[in-house]
Amino acid sequence: MTYLRLAIASLLVLCSQLLFADSIKTYLVTNISMQMSPNIAGDNISFTFTGPQVQINGVGGMGCFDWCSDQPIFGTPEVSPSQVFISIFFDPVVIGGVNYSGSDTGFDGQGLFNDFGGVFRFVSGATGEGDSLTQFNLVLPTNGKWIANFTWIPPSGDIPGYYEFDNATFNAATPEPSTIALMTTGLAGIAGLMKRRTFRP
Repeated sequence: MTYLRLAIASLLVLCSQLLFADSIKTYLVTNISMQMSPNIAGDNISFTFTGPQVQINGVGGMGCFDWCSDQPIFGTPEVSPSQVFISIFFDPVVIGGVNYSGSDTGFDGQGLFNDFGGVFRFVSGATGEGDSLTQFNLVLPTNGKWIANFTWIPPSGDIPGYYEFDNATFNAATPEPSTIALMTTGLAGIAGLMKRRTFRP
């Protein structure tokens, strides 16, 4: 019976190693930064995704002509971000610490960006070609939002006052694992002190 258990355990270890070897690796993106300029002819957004062993830079555009173009905005501007459409990834795209060509990089299905100018929490993609083709997953921070800046142009003669779009920024970040661990330890310590005070005999 002991030999049977040992054989089963060995088989499970071997299978788990094979599964890990063939699995698609997942990387954490810890910072997302995007800058938007007035949308005159598209490609008005530059973006950077960074994390341990990950670096993705590129440009794209957002169809937001009602508030992010160079046209006058009469009344209070209403910022309503929509999906960012990627135009190009700049070289190199770094995945797993390895440099790849931006033209050989793409994302499956839903892509990177959601309908509100933000990103999806979990995305899958591939980069490279031929023998260097690499599939990967990314976990992204979803706590970012677009912050837009406008300039007020006072009335002049028969022309009423209006706003002009200047720029917009988007930033999202995930705390590093060490920061999360430190915060968890601190919270556990506070909880322990509170419990000690509550249940003191």
